[in-house]
Amino acid sequence: MPAKSDRHGLSRQRGGPLWNTLLAHALDVAAVCGELFDHYLAQRPRQDLADAYGGGCLATARKILMLLTALHDLGKATPGWMRRFLTAPDTDPELQQALAQWATHARQAGFLTADNWRSAPSAPHQHVTARYLPALLGCPGCTPDVPGTCHTGLHHVATLLGGHHGHIPSDYELSHADVALTPDWRALHEDLLQELAHHLRVDLAALPTVINPQRPIALIHLAGLTVLCDWVASDESRFSYRAGETPTQWWANARQDATHAIRDLGLQRWLPTDDTWAKVHPDTPNPNALQQAVIDVTPLTGPTLALIESTTGSGKTELALWLAHHLAIQNGHHGYYLAQATRMATEQLATRCATFLGNTASGRLDANLAIVTGTASTSATAQELQANKASLTDLARTINLTDDDCSPVVLDTWFLHTGRGLLSPFGIGTVDQVVLAAQKFRHWFLRLFGLAQKVVIIDEAHAYEMYQQRLLGTAIAWFAEAGTSVIILSATLPATIRKDLIDAWCTGHRTIPPTLADTGPITLVDHNGHLTHTKPATTPTPLRTTLHLRNHPGPQALAQEILFNDHAVNGAILNDRESATSLYQALANHPNPPADWSAKDDLILIHSLFTERDRGKIQQRILKALGPHPDPHKRRTHPNPNRPRLPQRLIVVGTQVLEQSLDIDFDMLYSDLAPIDLLIQRRGRLWRHHINRLQLADAAPDLHVLWRPGLDGLPRFLDARQRPTSVYAPYVQAATWHALHSRADHNGLLTISTQPSRSDFTIAPLIHEVYSQSPPTGPDPIHALLATTYDRWQADLAAQEAEALKRAVAPYPYGLPTEIEDLASGASHGAGEDSDDSHHLVARSRLGEPSINVVALYQQPNGRHTWDPDGHLAADLTRYHPYRQPDEHRAQQREVMLNTIPLPHSWFRGINPLPPHATWTAPQVPALARRPVLLLTPDGHSLTNGVHLKYSPTTGLSRT
Repeated sequence: MPAKSDRHGLSRQRGGPLWNTLLAHALDVAAVCGELFDHYLAQRPRQDLADAYGGGCLATARKILMLLTALHDLGKATPGWMRRFLTAPDTDPELQQALAQWATHARQAGFLTADNWRSAPSAPHQHVTARYLPALLGCPGCTPDVPGTCHTGLHHVATLLGGHHGHIPSDYELSHADVALTPDWRALHEDLLQELAHHLRVDLAALPTVINPQRPIALIHLAGLTVLCDWVASDESRFSYRAGETPTQWWANARQDATHAIRDLGLQRWLPTDDTWAKVHPDTPNPNALQQAVIDVTPLTGPTLALIESTTGSGKTELALWLAHHLAIQNGHHGYYLAQATRMATEQLATRCATFLGNTASGRLDANLAIVTGTASTSATAQELQANKASLTDLARTINLTDDDCSPVVLDTWFLHTGRGLLSPFGIGTVDQVVLAAQKFRHWFLRLFGLAQKVVIIDEAHAYEMYQQRLLGTAIAWFAEAGTSVIILSATLPATIRKDLIDAWCTGHRTIPPTLADTGPITLVDHNGHLTHTKPATTPTPLRTTLHLRNHPGPQALAQEILFNDHAVNGAILNDRESATSLYQALANHPNPPADWSAKDDLILIHSLFTERDRGKIQQRILKALGPHPDPHKRRTHPNPNRPRLPQRLIVVGTQVLEQSLDIDFDMLYSDLAPIDLLIQRRGRLWRHHINRLQLADAAPDLHVLWRPGLDGLPRFLDARQRPTSVYAPYVQAATWHALHSRADHNGLLTISTQPSRSDFTIAPLIHEVYSQSPPTGPDPIHALLATTYDRWQADLAAQEAEALKRAVAPYPYGLPTEIEDLASGASHGAGEDSDDSHHLVARSRLGEPSINVVALYQQPNGRHTWDPDGHLAADLTRYHPYRQPDEHRAQQREVMLNTIPLPHSWFRGINPLPPHATWTAPQVPALARRPVLLLTPDGHSLTNGVHLKYSPTTGLSRT
């Protein structure tokens, strides 16, 4: 019985047969499952699987799980699927002839009769598996003429196996999966089961007595494990088709292939040793007071929620990695995932994660670090890790690691495919991946399965909108249910968010949330809901900031001020692209700039409307000039030699991409008025590297907060149509302005600090006031504005919560375990990557305006297509097959991704809308036939009909 055919010709290229049998693939999957159970699964998930599918015995569960995952394709042994299978491509006559010969034998054996060939009902084979497997496994309620009730556990197992193509089927779908099997086909199913049971040594009679999945996470684990086993065993570069082998020979070879595949992919759990801080962080061998405070409360036994609240630049990331290492030792987590707010932050921190991993992954051949973003294939660090995988060279020679004893850190290209990144034991990416783990879409449970094995670190926890916060809470409840540990990092965590995160953790552990009296900076919550508060033994040096609350003078006046102040490195973070671009243009076109300043060399603009290729270059330019010393060993003792010094100047203008998690250092910072916690976050890019100004250790840098007054003299947060003027809630901005204005002197000056003092205003009370449960009251016009915008803010938060609740899949809704029907999904839920689909059920990581991805392609005067305006990067637009020509296809897709730009959805509606993106085609470009293409002249003007856009590598995309 064939299961997979050589439609891509890979088997024949190696001299193999034209198809693989169903039994062969089942044995391959079983072998992979055994290897994953032994070497990949974290300690707690292994035991949860044993409790659910092995009567509590690990050895029994291992064999039963191998059997169950092997049976996932049972539905292929039906007339309807065989009819579909035997339809070979017209372009492959050799395969057509071979399949026709097999069909002849099948008819002679009675499996394909004229009647069942024409009329046998057809359903997706995975649904057929779910429909017929319970009876095959011995469900009493599925046996005709034998009294008995349905075995719920066996039906749950079958339904989960029926989700191996990404959507767990609903009861309705299973009710339509009856394909009227004849006794011959049922006998074939029984033969397959008996053959597998023989090789796996499973006692089939005992299955109903040991299979009893009670907890929601046990359902997720089986569904995710099945897909992972199937994907690995279907990798034709690691599992080949073979002919002439007996089942016993195949089983022996399958186990060898599985061992090699799991090792080659790095699908092996972390085996950290109990190293000291100096061992895992050799570049900073002495922990600071905050880090030492956490070390002093260890060991932490059992799953732990850790909330670490401290100022930017205080070493939270290094502390989180050390704590993840400690928790892996204590609890057997198989790795970690570090969730960042932005892709730019992910790219910068990836190198630090690789350095740490190289220091701690002792005893491994290599450690796979996945870059998990929508554009991972364009990541410079991802390319370096792949090169390391290909050449088996030490990462020390590719991304500035110098410890000869560190383990190789790599990235296998297998993990760059959609949905696979979180399966790697180690990963760094955006928080979107965590938010999506609690929503239905294709393979959503696989994302949750991968995260549930790890320590999950969530950075910048204060920075996410209510919609994301609620879905993060649901994900944390799942992580608690799975027995993993979670580390939350924040510089400015409001009390309400802190409480919500702890409540979610306790919900997943089904315990009562504790009463929160004290706050951090270090809060630890165990699986029983017990709290531990601690703080550094010594008070850290306060970070003081002189804040200038002032009217925005306009782009020209502001450009004049920035160009002629007394600072070498100036930054400006604006709330929207238009404001950032206006200031950039005012600086670039200033009529009388300083004599030693050049806009071309000393001015940078960054926002979201660049190609990934140009955006990456801009990011690297910023990090090279304003990051720490490139040599990790010198970062604490030497300034960055690339940093400008007067009379040199560097001015960086950007949007919110500059505010979060970036290790860059400005001398002076200008910012649009923003929510107080985000202003503090932006302040974290100011005087970040003390080594650059040791003589100013006690001074306070200047942060200019700019606001635009309305006719009444108050800040203008609403336009004439009462719409918000920025992406931030008008109330939160108004409350921030009021909190600062009421404390500032008559010149708008005030000094804020991370520590209490007589002359400075402490940051924590400012955050508490802005995010309090009711608006400030009083007789002034600002109080009326606060009252009006507060109600609107609350309504917006309620709407976001409703959207999150509509999409969230919780482990214990209303305190009861979720039902398997609640895990079902379908095409209406999307694929988790649908940026331009506004369907109300489609999973979304954020509620912001969706974007449309278009590919920018330059057309030179001679008609040649290139990826760059200068014509140096020729665009190879030949259509490559993803399986027959994987290397060429992967390289081409990376180039396409590098030239992708996310267009705002609003540009396609309203006044002078762009034409529908589906019409942006380039018929002469076969490789881009299904993608919107923005065809450009070398000077950046659009050649696409009706598309009035212009693109510049220095200023990005704009409308004309």
